[in-house]
Amino acid sequence: MDRRLPRNPPTRPLVLVVEGHEYTGAMYALALSAAGFDVVALQDSGDACRRALEIHPDIIVADMPMPDHDSWQVLGDLKQNSGTRDIPIVAVSDCVQRSVEEWVDCEGFAAFFPKRCLPDELAGGLRRVLDRHAHVMSGNDDRTKRCLQSFG
Repeated sequence: MDRRLPRNPPTRPLVLVVEGHEYTGAMYALALSAAGFDVVALQDSGDACRRALEIHPDIIVADMPMPDHDSWQVLGDLKQNSGTRDIPIVAVSDCVQRSVEEWVDCEGFAAFFPKRCLPDELAGGLRRVLDRHAHVMSGNDDRTKRCLQSFG
């Protein structure tokens, strides 16, 4: 099973939702499915890397912090594995301070959304991330350079 190519985001992108709270994960799955995404919800973040390797999602939505594992370790595992390192990961969190958003961006997340964002805002944001990711994979984006310069 080959990973989906990011050049042309699919019309129904596959999203892996890693959310430690069962009801929040179910709400994301329902809302994103209604917004045109195929969704696999995962409550145990310890299985995130294994599951991502199995299903080859187009994008991952991860609860930060994760209640059952070290969030940064999960991110590190996904970014170090050759089969998952190119999958954009979006953080959702109750912590919405601007400095946290900037830090999350530079730690390898493709985007940050507050948990209280509306489902259509999250869906639109995921589509923008997928479009940007396709642009990055084609070698036409310097987002990482800008991020490093702002914190350098």
